[in-house]
Formats: sequence, C-alpha cells, structure tokens
Amino acid sequence: MDLKRVLDGIFALTLHSTKKLLFGKKAIITILVAVFVAAVMGYAGSQSHDALDDGTNLMDTLILFFFMPVMAMIFGSALIRDEIDDKSITHVATAPLDRAFSYLGYYLPLVIAVAVSMVAISSVGVFAFFGQHGFGSEALQIYVEFLALVIIGSFVYSSLFLAIGVMFNKPVMVGLFYAFIWEGYIGSLPGAIQNASVKHYLRSLGSEWVDFGDISRWDQASSVWGSTALLLGLTVFLLVLGAYLFREKELA
Repeated sequence: MDLKRVLDGIFALTLHSTKKLLFGKKAIITILVAVFVAAVMGYAGSQSHDALDDGTNLMDTLILFFFMPVMAMIFGSALIRDEIDDKSITHVATAPLDRAFSYLGYYLPLVIAVAVSMVAISSVGVFAFFGQHGFGSEALQIYVEFLALVIIGSFVYSSLFLAIGVMFNKPVMVGLFYAFIWEGYIGSLPGAIQNASVKHYLRSLGSEWVDFGDISRWDQASSVWGSTALLLGLTVFLLVLGAYLFREKELA
C-alpha cells in the first residue's frame, strides 16, 4: 500500500467535501438556526434573573439536547446518498484508492462541517444570552465547556449519521427518526432506557464539567470514564462498519 497515495486521496476528498458542506446549501440552514438561537436566547437573557443557571439550562436544552443531533443529521445522513443520486460519486467509485479510505474522506469533512456549524450556533447563543449580563469568567467557562461537548458530539454523531447514509436507501427518514424520536423522546424517558442514546453520555460528561444549571445536578449521569469509553468505542465501531459497507456497496 502506497501511504502517500492514500493520504493524498483522503486529503483531496476531504478538501472537496469540506468546501461542499461549508459553502453549499446546508450553510443556509446553519445561518437560520443561528438566528433562531440568538433570538430565543437573547429574549431569555433579557428575562433571566439567574443568568448562570438559566443560560446553562438553555445551552443544555437548545444546543446539546436538540440542535446537536439535528444538525449532524442534516449534514450527514444524506451526504453519500446525495452524491450517489447526482452521480458525483463516480470519481470515488473509479479511483484507485480503496473505498474504506475514501470513506474517511467523507467522515473528516463531515466532522469539520458539523463542528463548525455547532460552534457558530453555540457562540451566537452564548453571546446573545450572557452578553446582557456581563460576559465574566464563569460565563466563559460555560462557553468553553459546551464547545468541548459539541465538538465531541460532532465526532460521534457524524460517524452515526454517515453510517446510516450507507446502510439505508432512505437515510433521511431513518436520520429523522433517530434525531427526533430516539434522541428526542426515548432519550428523555426516565430509567435505564435513556442510556441507549448518545445524548445521555454527552450530558454525562457535561454533568462532570459544568458547575451550573440542571446538568450539574443530574443524578442519572453515567461515569465520566464509562461515558468516554462508550462514545469512543461507538465512534470507532460505526466508522469501521460504515467503511466496510461503503467498500462493498454498489455505487450506482
């Protein structure tokens, strides 16, 4: 195996897909979501009397709970299917680079696009809310902690929704089900069933890092090391599974 050729191929595909995701039509969705979050958190900030707790709860509910899986679904679930449908994936199918490595050339730009999108949305929300109360060191700490959570979430959710895009012919429908029904509803039910959602383990990390809001007092959180191991293991498993299926898939 020619390592340089592999790295060059992954880099070229990553660059192409990153530009397509960051500057394509989905960028408009990021802007619209950012405006919505700014409006909601800006209004909430003007009504808040306990800025640190209220701001943290909004970041938890609006960003981590809702928009994190939704934005990853929007960017990732149809990424490969769209290229199959418009025939732009032909250069991947005919390239000498093993498709398993080409799959990384889709995963890496997806992570970048989702992370950039979520960092932008989170930043707008934080500044819209805390800017009205003085952006002190504690608000900065909350901001940094949630940025870390959404970046970690970008790696995990990207591996999930990209794999969904390979496994199913209607990946958007499956992605919508997972983002809204499974993460949004099943993951909110009391008891052990919520442990089957990615959100549970992201919030478990947040419960250890964040000192304000309901997330800091969440008594159903899993251990930090257990959550870290599960998120890492799930990401690797989904990447390997997706790469294998992509290599075996008929790209037509």
